[in-house]
Amino acid sequence: MHFVTGGAFHGKAKWVMDTYSASRKMEGWFNLYDAVCPEADEFITSLVVLEGMEQLVKKVVQENKKGTREVLKKKLQAWLKWESEVPGRKLVLIGTDIGKGIVPMEEENRRWRDVSGWFFQDAAMAAEKVHVVWYGLEQTIK
Repeated sequence: MHFVTGGAFHGKAKWVMDTYSASRKMEGWFNLYDAVCPEADEFITSLVVLEGMEQLVKKVVQENKKGTREVLKKKLQAWLKWESEVPGRKLVLIGTDIGKGIVPMEEENRRWRDVSGWFFQDAAMAAEKVHVVWYGLEQTIK
């Protein structure tokens, strides 16, 4: 698995497209800003890109008052299992960092920020590669 994070509109998706010769129009690219996150058993291509991981976290936070990190860990484990079952499969997660800046006043938005940070830590630990993209510049973290 490859995890790519960084600021909003800082070039994460473009960097992934260039790195993997991929396109948002390809069948395996899922934009979670516009669509529901598919389950691992719905992936039908060898390259799957999930863009907008923070939107998945937001949805899980809204649907669950407790246990959000466990729900997200189960999804991550299912995706990793899918990737490992067949050689050549690759999963790329793209998540916008929402943890920098002003602490939100609303409890739900604070929970979203906190759970996003925890999920991104879990994703980074599980990933084979981790990159941060700020201002269009990529930095290898792992």
